[in-house]
Amino acid sequence: MALDQVEDVVIEADGVFKYILIELIEPAKNDKPERTKTVVRGFEWAEFHADILDRVAPKFSELRLDYDCVGGGRIQHDSKNQKIRIYGYSVGFGLANHKVTQELLYRKYNYPDGNITWSNAGY
Repeated sequence: MALDQVEDVVIEADGVFKYILIELIEPAKNDKPERTKTVVRGFEWAEFHADILDRVAPKFSELRLDYDCVGGGRIQHDSKNQKIRIYGYSVGFGLANHKVTQELLYRKYNYPDGNITWSNAGY
């Protein structure tokens, strides 16, 4: 299954950076139904949110997955203090559902409750 080969979260270990939320779609095939998965990608090198999609999309296509960027924002990650702040929006892709991003980050990082926060404020 192609979706199982894709990590839920790939972000920088520290810093402030742009991120995008991507919905992946594994098309129905033979007797297997369509499956979906939402993933987070965020990197300091990205000048624009679209730069992230441009970099990660070829891997999804290689796995024969369809994809749709469903929004973006920014992440401030402080791994030393086990804190992540999710905020803002993407001019090109719109506002990501930061609550979904928060849930995915809690699954990856074993940070204390309340240490991964989100807000729709800011840019």
